[in-house]
Amino acid sequence: MEEQFADPDDDDGAYDINSTTNTVKNDELERYLRMNIEDIYKQSNPLPFWRDHQKKFPGLALLARRLFSIPVTSAGVERQFSSAGFTITQRRSSLDRDTLNDVLFVRSIQTVLDSKPDFFL
Repeated sequence: MEEQFADPDDDDGAYDINSTTNTVKNDELERYLRMNIEDIYKQSNPLPFWRDHQKKFPGLALLARRLFSIPVTSAGVERQFSSAGFTITQRRSSLDRDTLNDVLFVRSIQTVLDSKPDFFL
């Protein structure tokens, strides 16, 4: 309860792990944005760059692997088609393509967050 009413200007020497973690992530992002990328990495597949630079940018490399990796099975795609079938019913047959894509995207993100709450951290 005291944390809710803490004075942000009160410097009692307490260590705020979230503040430090965010600072480290921001520093990592700033270093990446200032970096000159070599021509060998300017290709359609970003994974070799992140493999070679994972020690320099560990948080961004992890995020890149999660975002750019190809799933091993087609089960996810089949689930999406099944979800689309459940979403488009006779009652909701007039949904346009963009709205349907948005609904499916939000559902898939919610499924990921339900199983792994810290996935995007």
